[in-house]
Amino acid sequence: MARFYFSGRRSHEVGTWRRRLMWWSEAALLKSLIGLLRVLPLKTAFAFGAVLGEGFGRLSPRVEKVRRNLRVVFPEAGGEELDRVTRASFANVGVAMAELANLDRLWRDRDERIEFNVLPGAHVPRRDRPSVFVTAHFGPWQLTPLIGRYYDVPLPVIYAPEQNPYVDRTLNRLRAAFANPLVSRDGGMRMFMRSLSRGESIGMTVDTRLDSGEVVSFFGQPAMTNTAPARLALRFDCDLVPILAERLPGGRFRVNIHPPIVPSQPEASRDDKALDMSRQINALFESKIARQPDQWLCLRRRWPETVEQQHA
Repeated sequence: MARFYFSGRRSHEVGTWRRRLMWWSEAALLKSLIGLLRVLPLKTAFAFGAVLGEGFGRLSPRVEKVRRNLRVVFPEAGGEELDRVTRASFANVGVAMAELANLDRLWRDRDERIEFNVLPGAHVPRRDRPSVFVTAHFGPWQLTPLIGRYYDVPLPVIYAPEQNPYVDRTLNRLRAAFANPLVSRDGGMRMFMRSLSRGESIGMTVDTRLDSGEVVSFFGQPAMTNTAPARLALRFDCDLVPILAERLPGGRFRVNIHPPIVPSQPEASRDDKALDMSRQINALFESKIARQPDQWLCLRRRWPETVEQQHA
């Protein structure tokens, strides 16, 4: 029995060290890639990122998930068109990585690189006007949290932690350019409620599937959707504001602040208002994705398998 216990413990320790070695190797590779992307001229870094992303897509097991998502978005598209958009979608992943790697450089050159655009009907973010800002994994979405720093507004930003803790720390060091708190998805809602109760704004990315969410139409199909932004905006009586970014020629960017989302029927119940506002958010995302599907980062299954089977 003693030998069995020792053997099991040793096996566990070996497994732990193997996992750590794999994590260290992944983090070392990522740091090397980031270092290269940071020393290249920005336009070259973005182009190189696109090549790396497309190459990753050829090897990634997630390529079929991307294709299934795109089949729902474009049910009439042929195989060649789906292949083209799928490749471009993975190239977008690589460009997004290059943008994250150079986030601090983009911020330093913000006067030449980044335009913060307040659309008609929208308002400039202010400290005395808390908002729930929402965005999608679309285009250069990682630039959207910079509105907090640009307008000097406290803006905690939620993020999904990486399973590899060394990779997670590496990416969070890059996100330090936001100059605002990073909130892990695990337990993030409590932090957001405290922030809103103090009169601060918050930021969330809400285009991915949330199994604990509610069914809201997305591209005409039922999709489990995060309705928390709408519910928080209603509970704390603050604005629900979409923020979407776009790439411009010459390695420049535009961050668009959209008008607040308001209930279509002010007299409806809070639950109905939350669903209505969430539908409006999804509709805005749809309009952007339909025009530029290759700019959407959709590496996870978005719709139920029954919906995917209908479009297979």
